[in-house]
Amino acid sequence: MIALLNFSRAAVLIIVCAFLAACSQTTTSGISSYGGKLGTNSKLSDKQRQAKVLAARKRAKAKSIAKKEAFIAKRKARINARKTKSTRKTTLLTKRSSKRIKKKRISKRKISKRTKLRFRNKTRKKSHKKRIKKSTYAYVGGRSKGIKRSSRWRCVPGKLKRVISQISRKYGRVTINSTHRSRRKNRRIGGKRRSYHLKCRAIDFRVHGRTRGLTRWLSRHPLVGGYKRYRSGFYHIDNGPRRTW
Repeated sequence: MIALLNFSRAAVLIIVCAFLAACSQTTTSGISSYGGKLGTNSKLSDKQRQAKVLAARKRAKAKSIAKKEAFIAKRKARINARKTKSTRKTTLLTKRSSKRIKKKRISKRKISKRTKLRFRNKTRKKSHKKRIKKSTYAYVGGRSKGIKRSSRWRCVPGKLKRVISQISRKYGRVTINSTHRSRRKNRRIGGKRRSYHLKCRAIDFRVHGRTRGLTRWLSRHPLVGGYKRYRSGFYHIDNGPRRTW
């Protein structure tokens, strides 16, 4: 039995080896010199193959040239569009300037002495208003227009505004020195890092009148948090916790 099994195994191995040898012969005979894609049935000669390769190269070259040309054409179109925009802007500006010059010339001819005087008065009023807006000092009491118009006064809480109006009635005219400060300005002045001026929750002011008893009045006021009188004569109030320093 053992001998029969060994014989059968040997016979199977021989058959497998013969089959594999036959397969390798067929594959080697089927591969051509063109790259293995054309079999034994291919009737193309070497010249035809070379011609095909050259044609493929020419097509690739033509495609790359076409891409380059399209890119150059797009770039030229963009440059031309920018140039046309710039020329349009310049023409519009020249037209506007010419219109303004014409208007000025006409107005100079038609303006009389009365109109000139009125125009001068108007310009003076406007310049005065601009000065009030730009100035850091603002008055409460007799002159409350400048501070109410400025953006630095709008951000101040209503409780502190009420306190300052009460001070102006009781002790006299009040001049406000600073309300809101930027971080840069606060650093330059020497203010604290967590100052209430940065959040627009504090006011520095001066009273042009008799200030006897003002610090005591501020310490007892329910709407005032922090309060202080500096040596220079300025007072500080904010709506933080009740404290002094």
